[in-house]
Amino acid sequence: MSDIQNVEKMRHSLSHVMAAAIKRLYADTTTVQFGIGPAIDNGFYYDIDFGGVKVSEEDFKKIEKEMRKIIAQKLPIVRSEKSRAEALKWAKDNGQKFKEELINDLPEDETISFYTLGDFEDLCRGPHVENTGEVGVFKLDKVAGAYWRGDEKREMLTRIYGLAFETQEELDAYIAQQEEAKKRDHRKLGKELGLFCFSDLVGAGLPLFTPRGTILRDKLAAFANSYRERCGYQKVCIPHIASIDLYKTSGHFEKFPEMLRFVSSESGDELALKPVNCPHHSQIFASVPRSYKELPVKYLETTMVYRDERKGELGGLSRVRAITQDDSHVFCTEEQVGDIFGELIESAKDLYARVDMKLKLRLSFRDDGDGYIGTPEMWEKAQNSIKEMAEKFKMDYFIGIGEAAMYGPKMDFMAVDALGREWQLATVQLDYAMPTRFGLEYVDADGSKKTPIMIHCALIGSIERFMSVFIEHTAGWFPMWCAPEQIRILTINDSVNDYVFKIRKMLEGVELSEPIEHNALRISVDDRNESLGKKIREATKMKIPCVIIVGPKDVEAGEVSVRLRDSEEKVKLENLVEFVKNVK
Repeated sequence: MSDIQNVEKMRHSLSHVMAAAIKRLYADTTTVQFGIGPAIDNGFYYDIDFGGVKVSEEDFKKIEKEMRKIIAQKLPIVRSEKSRAEALKWAKDNGQKFKEELINDLPEDETISFYTLGDFEDLCRGPHVENTGEVGVFKLDKVAGAYWRGDEKREMLTRIYGLAFETQEELDAYIAQQEEAKKRDHRKLGKELGLFCFSDLVGAGLPLFTPRGTILRDKLAAFANSYRERCGYQKVCIPHIASIDLYKTSGHFEKFPEMLRFVSSESGDELALKPVNCPHHSQIFASVPRSYKELPVKYLETTMVYRDERKGELGGLSRVRAITQDDSHVFCTEEQVGDIFGELIESAKDLYARVDMKLKLRLSFRDDGDGYIGTPEMWEKAQNSIKEMAEKFKMDYFIGIGEAAMYGPKMDFMAVDALGREWQLATVQLDYAMPTRFGLEYVDADGSKKTPIMIHCALIGSIERFMSVFIEHTAGWFPMWCAPEQIRILTINDSVNDYVFKIRKMLEGVELSEPIEHNALRISVDDRNESLGKKIREATKMKIPCVIIVGPKDVEAGEVSVRLRDSEEKVKLENLVEFVKNVK
């Protein structure tokens, strides 16, 4: 058995240990009804109805104490089977209506298994460890509300999360990582650094970016676009609404009808806020006759799309309703697919290396569901092509079944941040279906009409989501090239004002050329009548990458003091421009 399987068994078993402890503690005061209690990536949880009794994190100490008693007893965890009638009788006799519902939903031919530890028996498929002494180490983590079966119209249950690992060292390391993650939380830093805000009047999931946040957005977008522009992509511009017929043709309306419709009171036209850009770009391609000599045709657009989300799933910039994509679409021949993929793979590898993130690759393929467009033959061809590309460019990958887009398989680049967390950001998608649905054509060398292949690509994906990851990855200490405020000059007193003016004039014309061009320095001066210590603290709190301190002695010496994130040094005025250009 693999280590991963063993850890999952330990975590799943701990959810039962917690349920057994809770039943012991609360059975005399309320009817405790249990929902589901699966293992998850860092531990386990159980959804429980406490019958009106409020349970909070203040109760964790007594629940953990009872759990440790059960673990110390090394109780065997024993599997048994019941007939459907016996299982339903068990659920009714024990007042377990959620278990009764689960039993009724099981296939007629499925074996119904139970697991018992001590006097606690639970419906479960398993597997589990042999006894409670083999569950590793744990710590109860948090309480949340959870609708039964994810249905907002059903009962609200109490979900108790626990952390679980094989060793205390692993648990301690995870807790330390979580504490660091709290400090880096982009929602917290976004407010502290004045990057974005939300308004109830505007609506949930609709972020508003301040001047500082907009600079960061624009620099990140320019960075991503620069790779495509070097490869011959041309910028296009499309409207934010379209006829509903566009999305009926593309297949999006069939899959997301509730997200896509409003009716114009002036014309009676059925219109939609665009959830994607590819159908619009297909119509730019289709607007004139095309020859094989023109291919590949490459379009690039950084623009906003709109997708609805449940309010409970919205959080900071990670999941929003207004999504800005660094989107691009290529229309090409089959022979050109390899070169296009090669450009995009190399671009993604270089981009993420420059922001100090490692990349992993997931090939996102379809499952057996019916929510996809295109024929099975198209899908098999596209998935084989994607796999061949990954192997050709020597990318380590794993395959995610059921992760494909509705119109084609994807290469999803998983970025690994400073805390070791993985985020799906960049994506390259191969699409045989949409060009066929829109009847796209080009004239080949022999005069015949052919259907182009469409490639979708976003190097940073959702700019909002990328920003949330980037803020946490850097802890708000942005690289010099994209920092909203790159240089802040602090004065010790008014006697240095003329010298500061000279410094500012020197720096204002300077442009950074890497990794994006025409990036003029963004400079501010703090000449308030405040102590230098206070000015330094405020500049540090705002995480300014380069702080220049000017006092009377600096004027006399023709130099300045420069504070970077983790160092400070004196720099001669004649060397200041070159020094600043090299700040990372």
